Amino acid sequence: MPQIPRAIEIGLIVVSIVMFVGSLVALPWIVRRLPPDHFVRPPKAHSLATKILRNVSGAVLVALGIAMLVLPGQGIIAILFGISVMDLDVKHRLIRKLLCQKKIQHAVQKIRSKAGKPPLVIPSHPVVA
Repeated sequence: MPQIPRAIEIGLIVVSIVMFVGSLVALPWIVRRLPPDHFVRPPKAHSLATKILRNVSGAVLVALGIAMLVLPGQGIIAILFGISVMDLDVKHRLIRKLLCQKKIQHAVQKIRSKAGKPPLVIPSHPVVA
């Protein structure tokens, strides 16, 4: 089995640590900044160029996340972030399904209450444009 050069190995470790710490900082920051009705209002319509750019960027992040499942890195976080960037209907269903789980909902609402923000309104059905 071929050996990975030491410099690449160290670089991957550093990138993994930066992504981990970055996700620990970014996720609460994003949750605090969301308006309370973010998940119940219809999604914004985007131009074709924006949709293409978002979907290509999201697909790249998902691919990198899949690679990070076997390489050093935060694969699950990269996959979820990639899906959240994409402009797909499945994204809204996945987010709604995740937010309906009691532990996740409690954690999200706790982050918001510590920041003095009103709780998020969690939809129980699909929100369409």
